Amino acid sequence: MNLLIIGGGWLGLPLALKLQNDGHNVVVTKRSEESLLSIQDKGIDGLCYTLGDNLEDTLLNTLSASQTVIINIPPGRKNFTPEIFIDRMKSLISFAADSPVSQLIFISTSAVYGNQSRKVFEYSELAPVTESAKAHIAIENHIRSEFGDNGTILRLSGLVDQDRHPAKSLSGRKDIANGQQCVNLIHREDVIAALERIIENHVYGKTLHLAAADHPTREAYYTHAAKTMNLPEPTFNSDESAGSGKMLDSGLTLSELELTLKYPSPFDML
Repeated sequence: MNLLIIGGGWLGLPLALKLQNDGHNVVVTKRSEESLLSIQDKGIDGLCYTLGDNLEDTLLNTLSASQTVIINIPPGRKNFTPEIFIDRMKSLISFAADSPVSQLIFISTSAVYGNQSRKVFEYSELAPVTESAKAHIAIENHIRSEFGDNGTILRLSGLVDQDRHPAKSLSGRKDIANGQQCVNLIHREDVIAALERIIENHVYGKTLHLAAADHPTREAYYTHAAKTMNLPEPTFNSDESAGSGKMLDSGLTLSELELTLKYPSPFDML
């Protein structure tokens, strides 16, 4: 299958390598010529594209040759302007819908469910708090409008692997809020496995989400993680009035994809 991955970063590049190793023809976008050379050295075809670039000049030929496109462009933490991000993403999605592309997969975020203390399923009511979460909902709705049963949305909880783990940024910090709220994490390898199942089993027209099955408290997990990783331990504010936070249940998604997580617990990710 001919695949285009728009956004060849920390998730997109290893996804491309896995898909190519499994027999797919993959093209990945990068934002600079220098980073493009780095993926070509790995045997991956790539092209330069930054969200907002002229689409006919950058993506037209590749989209015309692709059956499936995967959009993996996070909004970024610096200089994020919701209106601009939404407009550019909608333009990209509409451009893809007008091309010969058959299917689209969008990497979204579990932040769309907000922070309420509740168990969250794929069909749960949305309650976004951040501007980024609100932007993702607008983009998700546009995908449904443009692609219908040929579009799938995959909402991810906190994405980690052994080398990129939130315990490192929390190490040594004091009196961190919401220590009794639960952890929602998913390992990068499990996300890649899920995306490959979506592509190979043609699971389209779905809204899915992923998180590990176990949900320890932030205090218990990140204290243990710091010990395991030989880092200074953080301390937490254990005020139980803050509630347990949202808890993602991915049972429906795992059943839909016939997938068993390699890392079913955050403790497996250390």
